[in-house]
Parts: sequence; C-alpha cells; structure tokens
Amino acid sequence: MSDARYQKALKFIYDRQHFGIKLGLENVLRLVDWLGNPQNNYPTIHIAGSNGKGSTSSFIASILEAEGYKVGLYTSPHLADYRERIRVNGQKIAPEAITAFVEKYKPQMIKTQVTFFEVTTALAFWYFARQRVDWVVLETGLGGRLDATNIVTPVVSVITNISLEHTNILGRTVYKIAGEKAGIIKPGVPVITGVENNGNAAARCFREVSGKQGAPLSFLDRREFKHVSTNGTEVLLIKDGPFAGLEAGLSLLGRHQVENAFLAVRAAAALRAQGVRVSREAVRRGLERNYWPGRFMTVRVRPRVIIDVAHNQEGFVALTDTLKRCCPGRKFDFLICMVEKKKGDRCLPLIAPLARSISTAPLDNPRSDDPYFLISRLRPGRPPVRVFPSAMTACKDLLENSAPSDILVIAGSHFTMGEIASLIKRDGF
Repeated sequence: MSDARYQKALKFIYDRQHFGIKLGLENVLRLVDWLGNPQNNYPTIHIAGSNGKGSTSSFIASILEAEGYKVGLYTSPHLADYRERIRVNGQKIAPEAITAFVEKYKPQMIKTQVTFFEVTTALAFWYFARQRVDWVVLETGLGGRLDATNIVTPVVSVITNISLEHTNILGRTVYKIAGEKAGIIKPGVPVITGVENNGNAAARCFREVSGKQGAPLSFLDRREFKHVSTNGTEVLLIKDGPFAGLEAGLSLLGRHQVENAFLAVRAAAALRAQGVRVSREAVRRGLERNYWPGRFMTVRVRPRVIIDVAHNQEGFVALTDTLKRCCPGRKFDFLICMVEKKKGDRCLPLIAPLARSISTAPLDNPRSDDPYFLISRLRPGRPPVRVFPSAMTACKDLLENSAPSDILVIAGSHFTMGEIASLIKRDGF
C-alpha cells in the first residue's frame, strides 16, 4: 500500500477538524452501526477525569498485558504521530488499517459530517475488533456523558479526578464538570475514582449518580496505599484489598503517578472480583514495565531535557512538586507553550520560583494561546522571559545555548511535544 494513499486517508481524518467539537452520540452511533457495532465485541474499561486519564489507562493496559491478554488502548491526544492514539499491546495501529478504514467508509463519514474525534473513535472500535483483542482500555476525550466513547457498557468505570477545565463546554463549577464526567457511570457497573470522599462537590455528585445507577462506588482512600521514593523511583505499597502487601516500583515519576497507579490496581481488583484472571505478579510487572511517554520523561542527558505534558494548573502543581523532589535546590530553564482556555496565565506563576528563565512561543495550532497572555501575570522580579516565534525555534535556541549541566523543562501541551519531536526524539516516542 502506497504512502500517498495513507497520507490522503490521514488528511481526510484531519480535515474533519473543521466540524469542531460536537458533544453528542448520534453521529458515532450511526457510524458504528454501519461498522457492525464492533465496540460490542470485547469487554471495556472506561476512563474519564480531568488529569491522569492517559497514565491511569496505560497502567491498566500494562497490567492486563502482563497477565497475557491482548489489549487495545485508546487515548488522546497524541504526541508526535496520530497512530499513537490506537494501540494493541503497545503497537501503534498500522497505516494500512487506517487507509483501508477511510477508503471503505468515507461515503458514510461524509454523509454524517463526523468530527475528527468521532472518526478516530470509530476507527479504534473497528480496529480492535479486527485485531480480536481480549480487552479494551478506553479513555474519554472531552467530558464523558456526551463523549463519543460513551457508547460502551464497560466492566469497570474509572474517573481519575475533577478540576475546572473546558468550563465553556462542561460547566463553570466543579459539580457540573463532575456531572459530565459521571456520565460514564452505568447501571450496576463498579466505578472507581481518584476523588476523595471528603464532602467536596465532585464526591457529592458521584455519590448521587452512582446511587441512581446502582453502581458500587469506591473513592480514593490514602490509608489503603503508601508512597515511598527510593533512589528516584516511586514505590507503591498496597496495604488493603486482594493485592495487600504488593510492592512495585513505578515506571513513571511523580507523586501524582502513585495515585494513578493505585487507581489501576483498584481497577484490577474490581476485575478480579468479577472472576477475571489478574494475578499479583501481573499487577507488579504491569506497574513496573508500563511505558507512557511525555510524563516527566528525560529525553536527553547533557543538557538534561525533561518533557512533561502538564497542561493545566493541577498538572503544573504536580510538575513543580516532582521537580522539587527529583532535583532539590536546582533552577530550571522552562519552555512553555499552551492551548487556549487552559488558564496558562495562572500556570506560569507556579513555576516561576523554580525558573532560571522562562521561554514561550505560539503553537502551530489554531487553538494556541497568546504567549504574551501566558506571561501577563508574572510579577515584577520574575525570571527572565523570552517570546519566540515558534516552539521549534525556542527549543533550538535553548539547546544551543545550554551548558551540559543545565536542565531544560518543556511543558504545556501535547502539541508542543509533537512540534519539537524531531529534536528530542527517543525510541518509542
């Protein structure tokens, strides 16, 4: 199959972006009906939330793969390659499969004016069925209730956490946003959340929705696990449940990743309670071997370059916490590029105390935030700030003018990583 045909198919998918974001299930239901409803051919674990969805999804998939299952993993957005969104046991979807799908179902997709995300979701369902997977781990795109992925009845639902995001679409309060995420809760299906049961708005919402749905609900309980840092590795100790006593060094750094890993263990326990084979050893191996790029990831040593897809206030809080613990007393050169509506102007002040310098640039994306808006809330006495014409230009300049002992931190958006991938490429990225 020619590369030209693949590029033409990929262009067709990207061209669906001009339809924007359409919250609702009508289009995707019509499309999967044409496909023979492939999403019904395998059991699914459905994940929603504001932060940590991708990491939690990858931990769950890694655990199931360690048990010997064939696992489909659907996540978004991608870093450098569209095919990253759809994987089977870690392997990206083949270009030939994308081409075949578009060429066969293009008339139906044009007829229904499906969006980029609806096409991609339907493609994932179709591909996983063709691959005869044993399990699918499915991450929502935006929200949950009206997200294109929400046409499945999962075996387990996971909602990582809730913060103010996409308020123009999901609602302007934590309670309303939680209500949209809670749309993935299905009758009788156990739901696990990274929200603590301390009377907050999200917890109240989840209790109400799960009660109406008759869905068993488990909140995050820090008494059930312990976090230890050993030689730069996060170690998760399980204190309760079927995996009590299990100890695993995580493949991902950061205190927040310990919580994501614990949610994955909780999901494995929920599967085991339903008679699914998930051993202690598979859980341990899955947590230790999981590979999920772009999460506090060192991609170069001299100078050290750390990339992280922190893209909102909660993500930047986690990033600064990890930097303080992993590199105590150090100052960093930051490159931050963000998309709009992520409150980027509130994110940069969080990193300013750790910064030797802050660089920013517009993304090659219509949703890019204005670099001058990003730096607008930095106070007098701030670290030196530079605005570049592009992320690539900024990255090249920073690398060329860094000493071997310097540390460059690149964050703000998945799209940033895609634009500079050729400079920081690492095997598997």
